[in-house]
Amino acid sequence: MKLVAVTTSADRVAAATIPFKMLGLGVVPLPCIAVEPVADDLLGLVRESAAVADLIVISSRRTIDILWPDGDLPACDFAAVGPVTARAVTERGGEVIRVGRAGAAELARSLQMVVSGRTVIWPHARGADPQPIELISKAAAVFAGPVIYGSVPQPPGVDEVDVVTFASPSAVAGWQLSRELAPETIAVIGDTTRRAVEEAGCSPAVVAPEPTFQSLAESVAEYLGAAA
Repeated sequence: MKLVAVTTSADRVAAATIPFKMLGLGVVPLPCIAVEPVADDLLGLVRESAAVADLIVISSRRTIDILWPDGDLPACDFAAVGPVTARAVTERGGEVIRVGRAGAAELARSLQMVVSGRTVIWPHARGADPQPIELISKAAAVFAGPVIYGSVPQPPGVDEVDVVTFASPSAVAGWQLSRELAPETIAVIGDTTRRAVEEAGCSPAVVAPEPTFQSLAESVAEYLGAAA
């Protein structure tokens, strides 16, 4: 059985392995990042800004967990990157008006006309792709794009694997703190992570078509089946 490394943060890695296991893949959890929210006073300011926004763009479930751990979302419209993030918003009573199924860039393009004349906030991780954020900042009447957490690279364990999966540039950086990118087959979520792998001198064999671990697992399973 081929072994697949899942490299997201320790607090998310158990859930992230489930789609791979459901597809019969051997999974090795190898967290490569630690998540560090910004100071509480800064998070408070972001919550105040979000409370008066017309639209909040949410990139991940983690954003909701950090800003609104009690689940009490502001009474405004939401746009979400990916169906998993959208579901996290609706589960907490939020109104999702747009879902980007092909990443942040696709969502930003689809929102350009929607945000015209509106107050928009896009809380995000440090190191997020700046281009989608800039696109919305130019189209909205009032815009804020605060950093609310950082993903700090961490060295993974030394378990042998056949495939390594990455969902963020920080995970790519963490992997390289203790391991080489080759000869493992590399699979990634999103263009930003793909570019991080390429900048490290490798080319991913698999790029998931949607920004979810389910899509990544399905893409890896398909690739391994074709390569068998």
